[in-house]
Amino acid sequence: MGVKEQMIGILRDSDTRRISFTYRNGSVTATINSISLGRVADGLDSGHFSVVEGRWSNNRITYSAWADSTSGDAANTFYLGDNPRWSRDFNALVVHESIHAFFDLTSTSIPWLDNEAVAYIAQGYYLRNSGYPQSRLEEDEPYELGWRVASEFAHGRSGSEWLTLLRDKLNTDTRYSSYIHAGFRGDG
Repeated sequence: MGVKEQMIGILRDSDTRRISFTYRNGSVTATINSISLGRVADGLDSGHFSVVEGRWSNNRITYSAWADSTSGDAANTFYLGDNPRWSRDFNALVVHESIHAFFDLTSTSIPWLDNEAVAYIAQGYYLRNSGYPQSRLEEDEPYELGWRVASEFAHGRSGSEWLTLLRDKLNTDTRYSSYIHAGFRGDG
């Protein structure tokens, strides 16, 4: 099985299909569920999305919505690094980046802050659904905060305190400073 087929399988597996939440922040509302992630799986299957292996030297996945000649990025492409492909960490990264691909596929306009927050909550949901031990999460990392928001949502609570912490973290973390205050506009 190639990595693209593996990603399709991850997006269609039972832990991913149980991801279901609605994110709200001011005028932004995003509903993520098995249909959302299934559309990305279908896009991978049909060739709408491409996958490039070996782009990064670390455990990292990125999604490029648009072609960028300065970085060499192609549009509608997942770039994979040196990922342990057998791990729930890898699966959760696939879910995270697939949220960006979903917003691109559906031509969604959304602030990057909300785009990343939704992706981290979905990543957290996957980790929670798959039984990933909370003790293995790095405290105060965005994915750990996303896990906490997902846990609150799963128990029928608003998660507003954790959601505020997640957005604050994304707003102030230098890893996101080059784009987090800009807007994302998907183009299908």
